[in-house]
Amino acid sequence: MGQPIVAIVGRPNVGKSTLFNRLIGRRKAIVDDQPGVTRDRNYDSVTWNGQQFMLVDTGGYMPKAKKIIDQAIKEQVEIAIDEADVVILLVDARTGITDVDEKMALTLRHSGKDTLLVVNKVDDMRDESEVGQFYNLGLEEPYPVSAMTGRQSGDLLDVVVGSVKKYAVQDKDDNMIKLAVIGRENVGKSSLVNTLLEQTRSIVTEIPGTTRDPIDSKLMYKKREYLLIDTAGLKRKSRIKENVLFYSNLRTFRSIQRADVVIYMVDINEGLSRQDAIILNEAASQHKGVVLLLNKWDLIEKDHKTIEEYKKKYTDRLGVLRFIPQIYISVLNKQRLYKALDLATFVYEERQKRISTSELNDFFLPLIKEKTPPAARGKEIKINYVSQVKTKPPVFVFYSNYPDLIIESYQRFLENRLRAKYGFIGAPLIMSFRKK
Repeated sequence: MGQPIVAIVGRPNVGKSTLFNRLIGRRKAIVDDQPGVTRDRNYDSVTWNGQQFMLVDTGGYMPKAKKIIDQAIKEQVEIAIDEADVVILLVDARTGITDVDEKMALTLRHSGKDTLLVVNKVDDMRDESEVGQFYNLGLEEPYPVSAMTGRQSGDLLDVVVGSVKKYAVQDKDDNMIKLAVIGRENVGKSSLVNTLLEQTRSIVTEIPGTTRDPIDSKLMYKKREYLLIDTAGLKRKSRIKENVLFYSNLRTFRSIQRADVVIYMVDINEGLSRQDAIILNEAASQHKGVVLLLNKWDLIEKDHKTIEEYKKKYTDRLGVLRFIPQIYISVLNKQRLYKALDLATFVYEERQKRISTSELNDFFLPLIKEKTPPAARGKEIKINYVSQVKTKPPVFVFYSNYPDLIIESYQRFLENRLRAKYGFIGAPLIMSFRKK
């Protein structure tokens, strides 16, 4: 299930990034009085009263772009409107209505999208009198907040949640194995999908960034049905200069949400970049199965040591994500492509694997007795019972007298032993420690 998208739009210095930080509950976006600070757009997941949505912080309109301000406003607002389910137009109570506010409000009215007019910098009751003027924008009731102090931010979240409930994205094809093909631009994603489908479903070109929209394709393989989600190429953040490319990245994150397994493609000649690591961590944090495909293996001069050397190199680079399996492919030569699909299917099944409670306790309790958790704060820590309570993703609960005192290295030790015994290859695990 994909999360609804809520985009915050507005002119510079109305407090978009401050409101974004307030609603997500931490300081992620850079906040500064200088217009145009938000160039690297931010998005994060928000949960309020059991409802999740993705909040997007867009940039303001730079003063140096005055000669093309109308074009810039039109482009960015239209993109935000196109991608978002709900749009927050943020205005400033202290400066009142500006020409830019009016143009943005007009665009939003014509869009037919659900729009919330939010008036910022209403820090106390004395500022409430300034709110009424914003009815002139024609966007129904304005909601006063103070992003800086948090005044009425909870009331705003109630309104946002009420608006996004109907936009929760439900996949109709729940019986399919959903595979999202992810990676930076020009690593061979579309070519892989086309080869597996044995038809040209996605446009393939040498120009990076051709695929901007996620494209769903159905595939029958070994009597199983798959949904292949081909996504836009990921840009390094410092290279995002077009608003469209930012939203392509946002669509990629949405595709990860929909997937059961993420097939992450890397050009073996370029190696695993910091951006690759960020996306792999994002897929793992969403508890999706992950497979690492290293493409263009045909271009590597090989000897008997090559595969092991590359495998060690990438395993070391993955660090805590070393549970992600690797496979070396050549889309050009159609080498090991269906083995890659078999591997993704295996990871899908690993996410669904369940170990019985009796078997888990037979394995873990002697191990824990032999190597007990380190004492903390003068407390002797005991783990009495282990159970798997969920699949997709697999969730394991360890019941202890002092669960909060179990150090991270010991938790990692338990996970490593669990994987060594039972596999769960490519499947992120949730290790929960609770009071018995």
